[in-house]
Amino acid sequence: MTDFLRQANSTKMYILVSCIVLLVLFQAFIFLIRAWNEGKRSGMDMKKLRKVIISSATFTFLPSFAILIGVLALAPSLGVPLPWVRLSVVGSLQYEGPTANNMAKALGLGDLPSDLMNPADFASIALAMTLGVMTTSFFILAFYKSYQKKMTAVAVKDSKLTDTIFCAGFMGMVAAYVGDAFGRLRTITLDNGELRPANVLYLVALVISAAAMAFFSFIIKKKKAAWLENYAFAFSMLLGMAAAVGGQFIFPSLSIFTD
Repeated sequence: MTDFLRQANSTKMYILVSCIVLLVLFQAFIFLIRAWNEGKRSGMDMKKLRKVIISSATFTFLPSFAILIGVLALAPSLGVPLPWVRLSVVGSLQYEGPTANNMAKALGLGDLPSDLMNPADFASIALAMTLGVMTTSFFILAFYKSYQKKMTAVAVKDSKLTDTIFCAGFMGMVAAYVGDAFGRLRTITLDNGELRPANVLYLVALVISAAAMAFFSFIIKKKKAAWLENYAFAFSMLLGMAAAVGGQFIFPSLSIFTD
C-alpha cells in the first residue's frame, strides 16, 4: 500500500466518515420514529405498518449492493472512507466514478487508479466530487418550486415533449458510457506520457450489463414482476462485472487487452 493510500485509509479518516454516516443514520431513525408515531396516531393497522417497514427494509438491501460495488471500485484509487461517505450521503454511483476519473485526467494522473496520486490530488478530486453534487442540493433549495411549476405545466400541456426531453438527456449519458467502452478498444498515449493499452473488457461488461438489463425489463413487463425493478440495476451491474473479471480467467488470450 502506498503512503497516499495509508493516509486515505487512516483511522482519522474512518472516524470522520463514521461521524457523518452516523449522523445520517440518526436522522433516518428520527424520521422512522416520527412516521411510526404518526401512523399510530392516525389509526393505521399496526400489522400493515410493520409490513411496510419490513418490505421497505427488504427492498433497500439488494439495491444497496450497487453502492457497495461503487465503494469497492473506487477504493483502490481513493481509499475506502471517501467513496463510502460520498456514496452513503448524496452521491451516486453514476456520478462519483466518472467525476473522480475525469478530475484525475485533468490533473495529469491518467486513468484511476494511478501511482502518481498524492494527498494534494486526493483533495482536489474530493473537492470536485463534493462541489459537483452539491449544486443539485442548492438548486433544489433555491429554484425547485418554480422549476416544478414550469415542468408540471409543460407536462400537462405536452406530455410527449417532457418524455422526449428526459429520454434525450438519459440517452446522452448512456452514449458517453458507450463511447468510452469503444474508445478502450485502441491503445492511446495519455497526457502524462504513459501508454494505455487496449482493453476489450470494458465493452464486455457493457454488453453483458445491457443484455441483463434488457432481460430483466422483459421479465418485469411480461411477468408483471414489479418487485424486480428494485434489483434489476444491481443485478445487471454484478453480471457485467463478473463477465469482465471472468473473461480474464476463462480466456487467457484476453490478457493482452488488460491494463
